[in-house]
Amino acid sequence: MSRSNDVGGYRGRRTITDILKIIAAVLAVAVVVVLAGLLYLQKYIVYTDEGPKLELPPFLQMFRGEEEPKEPSVGASSSGVGDVSFTEDPAGSQQTVPDPPPEPEPAGFALALTVDQVLDGTAAARLEEAGASALILTMKDQSGKLAWLSSHDTAGRARVNGRQEVNDALVQWNGGDVYTIARVCCFRDDSVPYFRNPLALRRGNGNWRDELGLRWMSPANEEAQAYLAALCGELAAMGFDEIVLEDFSFPIRGKLENINTGDSYDPASFGQALESFLDQVQQAAAPYGTKISLRVERDTLVGAETASGVTAPLLERFAARIWMVQDGLLPAPADLLAQVGIAGGPDRLVEVTAAHQDESQIFQAEIP
Repeated sequence: MSRSNDVGGYRGRRTITDILKIIAAVLAVAVVVVLAGLLYLQKYIVYTDEGPKLELPPFLQMFRGEEEPKEPSVGASSSGVGDVSFTEDPAGSQQTVPDPPPEPEPAGFALALTVDQVLDGTAAARLEEAGASALILTMKDQSGKLAWLSSHDTAGRARVNGRQEVNDALVQWNGGDVYTIARVCCFRDDSVPYFRNPLALRRGNGNWRDELGLRWMSPANEEAQAYLAALCGELAAMGFDEIVLEDFSFPIRGKLENINTGDSYDPASFGQALESFLDQVQQAAAPYGTKISLRVERDTLVGAETASGVTAPLLERFAARIWMVQDGLLPAPADLLAQVGIAGGPDRLVEVTAAHQDESQIFQAEIP
């Protein structure tokens, strides 16, 4: 019996070659899929400082196991530190918080220097060093002495005149940019009454003297009024921006009961006398645009004294600014002015102090 010629392997069994072919085909398909995927996902690759990152579109986020971020709900808020709440008004408009108002600027201050510092050229440097915005010069002091050469006969007779060089220097200084204020001590004057007794407040047969031992001209005397008004006119003509009148009223200290009464001292006409005087001063200064300010004491405004003849209506009518000592008492000067019916508020007030306060909202006069 002859053998069959079919001597190969078992029929139906795969050979190693077949298996390798299948593996190669699978790998080829996998490579193609990977390459296709890389080409597709290339547009979702983002390059950052930390290296490349894959930012998948929303429908593929599930393959990364991430949840889409939740949008904050309208009106939702939490108590966590640093959380921000969102609100929306019915009209849908956005609510904005207004910016806080700017801090008010300090009002500045004026510094008292001497006329000699203007003459020697050091005044400007002193003002700049101190940060002052204005200059105060005493042009007539309590003794009656004048810092300049006046053309008035009374000044010559009473020997109270200054020097002509002061006039020239002040005209030049006042032509500059610095706001300059002249201090004038009015009726308290220890010189003119000595030489011109008819102008003085009298005590018996002599001149009355105040608590400082100084003489006074009578505020009711027409010649005394005219003399002081003429002096203010000369200062205005020299270019001063402001003149502050001190002791422009009847005296309030000393033994007032010893003053001889009569035309020169009649309490019933104090107010009328002061009005007449201040009218003359304003008329003398008006052609030059110089402000006339008045220095008063707290006792006058609160009604603690009535001997001066000064009233709130008088100040309201004649004072461009009102100068008062900052004594730390209540009510404060600005509030006190409002209480007695003087308009203008803090802008009309000058606080007199020995040392200014940098942040003060009220203009100050530093007079050591």
